[in-house]
Order: sequence, then C-alpha cells, then structure tokens
Amino acid sequence: MIKRLAVFTLLVGSLYVLARSPRVVDMRQQLDLNRGCCDFSLAQALSLTFRETIGSAPTFPSEIGQDKWVVEKMFPGVSNGYFLDVGSGHGTIGSNTKVLEELGWTGMCVDPFPIHMEGRTCRMEKEVVSSTAGKVVKFHTHAGLGGIADTLGKWKDEAQKSPAVELTTTTLGALLERANAPAYIHFLSLDIEGAELDALKGVDFSNYTFGSMAIEHNEEEPKRSDLLKFLEERGYRRVHSFRQDDFFAPTNSPR
Repeated sequence: MIKRLAVFTLLVGSLYVLARSPRVVDMRQQLDLNRGCCDFSLAQALSLTFRETIGSAPTFPSEIGQDKWVVEKMFPGVSNGYFLDVGSGHGTIGSNTKVLEELGWTGMCVDPFPIHMEGRTCRMEKEVVSSTAGKVVKFHTHAGLGGIADTLGKWKDEAQKSPAVELTTTTLGALLERANAPAYIHFLSLDIEGAELDALKGVDFSNYTFGSMAIEHNEEEPKRSDLLKFLEERGYRRVHSFRQDDFFAPTNSPR
C-alpha cells in the first residue's frame, strides 16, 4: 500500500512538473489562440497545435490567424485557390496570403505602397481603391496604418503623423476585370483602415462570389454595422469574429 502511494505521488508530481514546463505552457497558449482565432473545434485546434509543435504545419505569418482560418477551416486541402488581398502591406510580416501562395494559390495584392514583396508571386496592383474610380484623394502613407484621409478611423491620429500624397482611386471591380480574375474568389482579405465598405461598393457582386472574407472593423461604428448589413443583403453572413476582424462566408456555405 505504501509503495503504491509512493508511485502515485511520484506520478502526480511528474505530471505537475510537466504541465508547468515551458514547452507545455507554450502549447497550451497556442491551443487557446488557435481556438480563438479561427472558430476551430477542440479536435481541429488540437490537431493544428500538434502539427505546429512538431513542425509539420505551414508557417502562418498573419497577425491574428486569418490565413489559418482560410487554410484549416474554410478550404482545407485546396491548393489551387484564388485570393484578393486588399491593403496587403508587408509581403511577409503579418501577411494574410503569403502562406496561400506557398500552398499553390494564385491571386492579387492591392496596396499603393507595398513593401518587401520579393519572392511573392501574386499580381501586384499599386492602387488605392474606393467606391468609384477617378476620384483624387489625400492618402496618408503611414506604414501599416496608411489610408485615405477622409475615411481613416481608429488610428487616424497616428496615420496623420505621416506625409500625405494625392492619389487617384480605382475600384476593385476594375482591378479584378483587368486581372481577368475568376468569378469565384476563395478568399478576400480587406484591411484599409476605415475604407473597407467603400471598397466593397466598387465590386459587382453579381459577377464575383467570395468563398470567405476577413474584413477589419476595428470596432468602429456605424461602419461595422453598415458593412454587415451591406454583405447580408448580398448573400453573406458573419461566421466568426476575432479581435479587429469579422469573418464572412456565403449564407449557404456549410462551414
């Protein structure tokens, strides 16, 4: 009896030490992040966390897991998808679409001032988008927070510390037509500091369908509610929210 109690005590002590080890603590934190970022089931989150731990999962550089959501939740196993990354910014750090290219996807990045696009294979359009083409706007060039002066939201004060230049707008519809993009676009990433709804108004939704969308809202109202209403009227529903982004899919999507 005493021997069994000693063995049990040793086992409990070992498990306690293991549970507090840095590696296990990191895994638990990663598991919590994976569950939160992407609306994964526990089984999905455990699987991804394990694969990340042993190095068999792709490297996901996005800021809050937008690319994980696309790859693991919405389009698992897809290697020939098409993406549209608007406000793509840095080609590597924080990119929502870099890993998609590495998995075989093609697509288009849109940003008037892209940086570090070396090695990226997407079509690059150095444009500023709005609801209409041909409009001259003032654009603050702040790295990561730049945007059209009239639509800047949460980070307006910070963005206005950077120089402003005059640019002429185009529309996403015009860019998609110019690129001969497919009618079905698997993933739209939209992060342009307050001008997201204006950009969507420049798309003919009768010509293009989006299988998934990650759209920044930064908790700005009424912009966030207006964007939700706009997409609901065009056949999309919000399926997930995490930090500064809302995630959308077609209303009839099973995911």
